[in-house]
Amino acid sequence: MELEELKDASRELGHINERQEKRVHFYETRAHVLTIGYILFQGIILISVSLQSSSNRCKRWWVIFTISLLSSLIFFMAFVDAIRKFYETQYHLDANYIELQIINKHMLEAKHGHSIRIGESPPPPSSSNEQKPFHDDCLEPDAFELFKRKVYITVTLFVLIVFSAVTLYACRSFLCNGGSEVLISQSLSP
Repeated sequence: MELEELKDASRELGHINERQEKRVHFYETRAHVLTIGYILFQGIILISVSLQSSSNRCKRWWVIFTISLLSSLIFFMAFVDAIRKFYETQYHLDANYIELQIINKHMLEAKHGHSIRIGESPPPPSSSNEQKPFHDDCLEPDAFELFKRKVYITVTLFVLIVFSAVTLYACRSFLCNGGSEVLISQSLSP
């Protein structure tokens, strides 16, 4: 592949990467906004339940519980969709960056007079001091980075599920145990 073709491929991949970066940022922001909105919505439900003053509110605990549970399910569907799209887009962006590095390496080699096609391994080093050839078939992003991303997503989902469970339990407790003053007095008693 000639130097001009490599430069065109590099420019085109650079434009693709810019669009991918915007998509990654969009999905990441979407996940953050969904999370903040969910926490605020659950907080409003919890506060309104704790401030209610009705004598037979325990009989209707399931209404608030159902509203909170359904909002949790809707949130998780949207959140998982945003996180899945974020992960996939970030993965492809990482692969594009690796491909861009390969193209740039080929451009450097083409400047020095080597004729190379994309997908073809560069010629072997001429001296023992040069680095080993970089093979084009290793377009997989760093496994450790992928693992860190998966752990972060899993921990975030786990924390949000625990938050949902605590909120659901607190709603029922506030309704059936007389509100927040019961919980405060129970925590202060020996």
